Amino acid sequence: MEDNTQAVQALSKKDEAYVRIKDRIISGEYKPGSLLVERTLSDSLNMSRTPIRAALMDLCHTGLATFVPGKGIYVSVIGRRDIEEIYEIRALLDPAVLLSFMKQATRDQIAMLRTFADNMRDAVRMENTGMLIENDVNFHQYYTDYCGNARLADIICSTVDPFHRFRYITSSSMKMNRVFVEEHLLIMKAIEDNDQAEAELQMKAHYSHLKRYLIQKLTSEGQL
Repeated sequence: MEDNTQAVQALSKKDEAYVRIKDRIISGEYKPGSLLVERTLSDSLNMSRTPIRAALMDLCHTGLATFVPGKGIYVSVIGRRDIEEIYEIRALLDPAVLLSFMKQATRDQIAMLRTFADNMRDAVRMENTGMLIENDVNFHQYYTDYCGNARLADIICSTVDPFHRFRYITSSSMKMNRVFVEEHLLIMKAIEDNDQAEAELQMKAHYSHLKRYLIQKLTSEGQL
């Protein structure tokens, strides 16, 4: 029993380390290409190096970090192919997830989506980027969680971390944030009207716009 308890505690520490490091990568606090040093992370997170080492391996598996033999583990650099692949997956599968949600959604579930969309609109009015990203994430995660297709939801969830990382980058422009929120409101209206064709059209247009803007932004900054 004692050994099992210790294993659970170790796993919890590893998960905590994973989430905290992941969040710093996604938010841009840990820059692309920067070296992730176990000792430094141990001091920063006030944790032993064992769970941090395990968390770094998991981050390599998810693609947020990259192991370079003989050198160490680095925050993954974002490439044009990464952007194109993630948004291609989302543009193909997100409409299917959303349509599956629409076929069975209750009034309360649609009302919850409306709350997230309205919160996004309020966030840009207040120029509150944190509130905007939180509700953007919740909007997409909510219809995924209640789409009724667990396998499809699992595939979408495999793209969540890089997708959120991209969203942080695109959120630096409040002008573009307003445009992206308007696109969410168009998606929301189609959901409320139960117009599946329009919802699919607006979702695909939104991801196409996000992809073009992110590539343009990173190219102009010399990162692609």
